[in-house]
Amino acid sequence: MRRATIFVLSDVRSGSTLLDQCLGGHPSITSLGEVHWLTAYVAQDRSLYNPLQPLSCTCGMTVRECPFWNGVERALGRPLDSLQLRHALKRPRHARGLLGALRLVPRRLIKARPGLYRHRAIRSLLGGPRLGRDCVALYDAVSAATDRPFCVDSSKSAYRFRDVYHLDSARTIAIALARDYRAVVHSKMKRGQSLQTAAVGWRRRMHQIQLLTSDLPQDRIFRLKYESFCENPSSELARLCKFIGIDFTEAMLQRATGSMHHIGGSPSKFDSRRVKISLDRAYEGQFAPDALKSMRELVGNVAEHWGY
Repeated sequence: MRRATIFVLSDVRSGSTLLDQCLGGHPSITSLGEVHWLTAYVAQDRSLYNPLQPLSCTCGMTVRECPFWNGVERALGRPLDSLQLRHALKRPRHARGLLGALRLVPRRLIKARPGLYRHRAIRSLLGGPRLGRDCVALYDAVSAATDRPFCVDSSKSAYRFRDVYHLDSARTIAIALARDYRAVVHSKMKRGQSLQTAAVGWRRRMHQIQLLTSDLPQDRIFRLKYESFCENPSSELARLCKFIGIDFTEAMLQRATGSMHHIGGSPSKFDSRRVKISLDRAYEGQFAPDALKSMRELVGNVAEHWGY
């Protein structure tokens, strides 16, 4: 029986795939990757999700071909693509007229005040209760199919976490993973974003995580810095294992991929040569003083909250 689902909450380009891989190296943990993209993988639909890598499990097969995901579907007792695993926070395709305007109200409220998502009425308007039920059903099926008591979902969304937490708080854990905003902005800019868009995106995502985890009991939230994790992976993973209630194993340092059935995440997981855990300092020296000042103004006091 499943003992807990471990959610990795972070901004993009913050090391969530690396952490997920390391956790998946433990014999009691199943690493799932970014579960909210499962429907896109089942349907092979790039209009839903269009990553650089193939829409395939890390085993190399499609989800429909993969014995692991077929076993999960059997344990679930219904098709995987019947699950609602993404929240309804994005703008509806047909938001026209008075009804359309009303449907946008909760989305605008959440964008302005993410902490409101703690309230059931708001979550209900956005389909949160159903998403929570379907997620819990999937995690239970994964545990039944693998006989492993823990699974990791690195979809990163604090909203999805709250949907599951409100339904199943005793079996839901969050890891709040933070990375220096300068490194994240640099990584995003290499992929085409402007400095402003990248910095504001970091601030918004980390502010969401801050607000939607600040009321959690201490045994439900684990805070981790990407830099500390990369500089001292053994000690940080041991600390995390103690929090979860399992023993640390050296296998967690090997960035397991071949034995995993992981979806979404960074394409780095397909590179079998990338097994070493090391701190990426590529951003250092890449920004002029004016750019650094602009970034700091854009991220504001959210950076201080996370220790940057």
